[in-house]
Amino acid sequence: MARTQQQIDDLKRKIAQIQSWYHRIDLGDDIETPGHFRMADYLKYYNFPERMDGMRVLDVGASTGFFAYEFERRGAAEVVAVELPSWEAHDWTPRYRAELAAKSDQEKKTVDREVMFDGFTVVGEGYRSTRTKRIWKAIYDLRAAELGTFDLVFSGAMLMHVRDPILGIQRMRECCKPSGRLIVSISTTMMDSPDPVARFVGEWNQCNWWQMSPAALDSILNCCDFTHIDHRDRYTLQDVTGQFHDPTYVCHAFPRQE
Repeated sequence: MARTQQQIDDLKRKIAQIQSWYHRIDLGDDIETPGHFRMADYLKYYNFPERMDGMRVLDVGASTGFFAYEFERRGAAEVVAVELPSWEAHDWTPRYRAELAAKSDQEKKTVDREVMFDGFTVVGEGYRSTRTKRIWKAIYDLRAAELGTFDLVFSGAMLMHVRDPILGIQRMRECCKPSGRLIVSISTTMMDSPDPVARFVGEWNQCNWWQMSPAALDSILNCCDFTHIDHRDRYTLQDVTGQFHDPTYVCHAFPRQE
């Protein structure tokens, strides 16, 4: 159904009210969210199924929703988009967490609304989404007993932000059907290392913890019972200004067959 001019104006107004966007998303009618990364330019590297009809998909770390709504666009029957319940819920250092705790309740609510909540909601309204829902959990709290299992589990460049990426992968494995797959990407400064190495890159005021080589990710996936890895690819992510460059590794991991 085509949008009316009033609907176009309302959508533009809602987008303009949000100051923090991660994904730059084309919503049609010459409307694009003002995010840092236009992930549509990099879809070919992820080797997603062209059609996902009937699939249950879990998007872990959905941010402003580009991938979650892309899965719905490709026909997924249900997309569950996982995001943290607040900015404070990230794996912060004690020092930074103390600074956050000192902020007023209004400041905390503003950050949560701007960064965590509103963008995803507005994009869903723009797409007229009906099959994507969002849940609020840390990756460590993903349990199949509560969520069921999924045909496709996706984690896009977020494992560097968790202190325990191995536990995160174990939790995603639990939620992956035996016949399903995990599609995961990581940013890496060690793209060409043949060794399964990880580098600590933590700083007290940043939620970045680990850089790992593709070989390290492959080894962790194998350790977590993803025993077949396929569709390996790599690319350099750039922001819309062209000034930020982030080498990225993508692979598909399949569960061990009993």
